[in-house]
Amino acid sequence: MKFFILLVLLFAALPSARALPEAEIQRYIDEAIKAGGGEVVIPPGVHLIERGLRVKDAKKLRIVGLDAEETVLKLLPVAYALAAGSTAADATTIPVKSQRGFKPGMRLKIEADGELDSFTKKPKPFHIAIVKAVDKDAIQLEAALKFPVPEGTMIRHEDAPNLIEIRGASEDVRIEKLTLDGGRVEGDPPIRGHAQLCAVFASGAYNYEKGPIGPKVKKIGVSRCFIQNCHGRGIALYSVEGAEIDDCTIRDTSDEAIDFDHFTVKSIATHNHIARCLVGVELNDATDCLVAGNEFRECGTGINLWRYCKQPGLNEGNVIVQNVFERMQGNAVQIATGTKGNTIAQNEINGSGKNGIVVSGEAQILRGNKISGSGMKDIVIQEGSHEITE
Repeated sequence: MKFFILLVLLFAALPSARALPEAEIQRYIDEAIKAGGGEVVIPPGVHLIERGLRVKDAKKLRIVGLDAEETVLKLLPVAYALAAGSTAADATTIPVKSQRGFKPGMRLKIEADGELDSFTKKPKPFHIAIVKAVDKDAIQLEAALKFPVPEGTMIRHEDAPNLIEIRGASEDVRIEKLTLDGGRVEGDPPIRGHAQLCAVFASGAYNYEKGPIGPKVKKIGVSRCFIQNCHGRGIALYSVEGAEIDDCTIRDTSDEAIDFDHFTVKSIATHNHIARCLVGVELNDATDCLVAGNEFRECGTGINLWRYCKQPGLNEGNVIVQNVFERMQGNAVQIATGTKGNTIAQNEINGSGKNGIVVSGEAQILRGNKISGSGMKDIVIQEGSHEITE
């Protein structure tokens, strides 16, 4: 029998909660991974995270808070600025406004057209520069810009971390009873981190053309957590198998609350409460996943299933069942081109700003959904032949 070490951070006897240094939490995680498994228990307090907690090649690791509401892991506010005017290529200074948090040596992600992307054959929606010095109203660069920066362009920290990031051949990693705060504060502009600034980000090795090129991350579990104020996703999973997201409250994220992304399979999201997120659950190149018994309130889109990669067999066999949608701004459920054989059944949709369910692809199954108060139509079939019993 494998020996597991129990690593517990217990400070309950202290007169008040103590914030732990990020390095101390990381050290205990690393020791548990090295021991082949273990449990890291985080005490109550607001524990500030600057670099992001890293979990790599972990087996049977549990990271748990003593109290879900009182044990907070929180990212520092993200460094960002807005371009104050148009800056031409070859310039070494960018005039900015609303600047916060930049330091010399920091890499900048400038969200304006950059070099050609080899996969999409279109310009990448960003380019990179490195900070030399920071003035009140300008950022000086170590090298001249290769591409122009239009007025109003978002400029942010390129290496902004995820709060907890899981990589490598990790298996059976559980995250429980924590508040995970992405650090977004009132007045921040929309900053969508995508694969950064997420509360939990897990990824096996893959690429768009070949699919998985290494072991998937397996059996990730996130349960009984409060996830809030993320510029990126609440939970984002890439090339993951057998994940379970259960009984979490996810609110006020600028991107998706839960994202089953490229090559994620046989994963479930059940009994979660999701409010005021851009998208409640996204399935992108995900297969045989279950989204069941969740509650969505006041999101942009409730559930979005779509295709990006071209490998056969993706976006099939997903089941969306017995969810409740209240006051979506857009469509409650939308199923895009290039998907096949997914089931949308017994969902309750009340008051979508646009349509109840929008269907494309082929051979989707719609059965027993209750839809009322749609701003446009209850069900829209954009293409394909489907089995519809409503």
